[in-house]
Amino acid sequence: MKEIIKLNDINKKYGDVEVIKRLNMTIQSGEFLTMLGPSGCGKTTTLRMIAGFESPTSGEIFLEEESVAKVPPYKRQVNTVFQSYALFPHMTIAENISFGLKMSKVARAEINERVEEMLQLVQLEGYGNRKIDQLSGGQKQRVAIARALINRPKVLLLDEPLSALDLKLRKQMQLELKRLQRKLNITFIYVTHDQEEALTMSDRIAIMNQGNLEQLDTPKAIYDHPASKFVADFIGESNIFYGAVENSGGTCAKVQVEAGQVLVQSSQEVKQNEIIYLSVRPEKIKVSTEQVAGFSLFGKISEHYFTGSMNKSLITLTNGLEIKMNYLSEQKLLPVGEKVYVYWNPEDAMIIPSVNHDVFEIIDNPDFSSVNQK
Repeated sequence: MKEIIKLNDINKKYGDVEVIKRLNMTIQSGEFLTMLGPSGCGKTTTLRMIAGFESPTSGEIFLEEESVAKVPPYKRQVNTVFQSYALFPHMTIAENISFGLKMSKVARAEINERVEEMLQLVQLEGYGNRKIDQLSGGQKQRVAIARALINRPKVLLLDEPLSALDLKLRKQMQLELKRLQRKLNITFIYVTHDQEEALTMSDRIAIMNQGNLEQLDTPKAIYDHPASKFVADFIGESNIFYGAVENSGGTCAKVQVEAGQVLVQSSQEVKQNEIIYLSVRPEKIKVSTEQVAGFSLFGKISEHYFTGSMNKSLITLTNGLEIKMNYLSEQKLLPVGEKVYVYWNPEDAMIIPSVNHDVFEIIDNPDFSSVNQK
């Protein structure tokens, strides 16, 4: 794919506060890229720098290999859809959509033709003469998108445009936006803090944390192979263990974690005595009333939750660590209070290198101090 935007060593400071730290990122033409992270991680600031509303403290932004450092926002082939929509309430839908073309002195006949094209694209045919206050939240969002697209930008920037919608409408609009992006084949850069939204819509996801780019990859790669403890914890649910490699046979290893021994098998080699994190998704957790070879995590079922298609259970280990387990609703539940061993298929544990060698965080739990495991 052809490169359309490149961020080269971008730093951004507000006074002494560094909000973006040496950000390097390449965005491909025609892809749907989502910038995902918690509030304050720098994703909206990055979007505003691409749009030209903010300038980097250092570093350069390139659009189709040309630096945009001296290009004002209105001359960049980039349009933005804001969280608040920023529609003009005194104008009709058609007038809102055509506003940018009128400012550019486009001929009236071409404006009318392109407005009709946009109304069809966002499935609002026949709505051109309505006022903004006659629309639902989802319809207003479509008008904002149509207004941004009518100028035929090369890149569309979207800053949490679905956050004001209710859950059902938001899920519907996620699919609508992806449909539009595929049909138009233009680059979408989408900002959100909603991980499910990012996983649903994106070709690639850029995970931001405290101004740093933690990982940039496809949704599946990020879910299956998180590059850091933060990513593993932030994307989906995960059980994260901290431990030391006791015995390693290359890709297969026995690891001592806070509450016992476990087995892992990975394409990533680990060395004896190496300090690592292990991430195991709740759907990969298994339990048994008998000990499983290679595993010595012992605890008891503490809670069950029903969420429709899934059952969720909490298992409290002997050191107080809570393990999350998900399984299909038709599977039989073990009773609360049942004592169980926790295990998983060794290849289902994801190894994440540790950045330090802190001592294990042992949590004493008097409820388990005299548990007879047999």
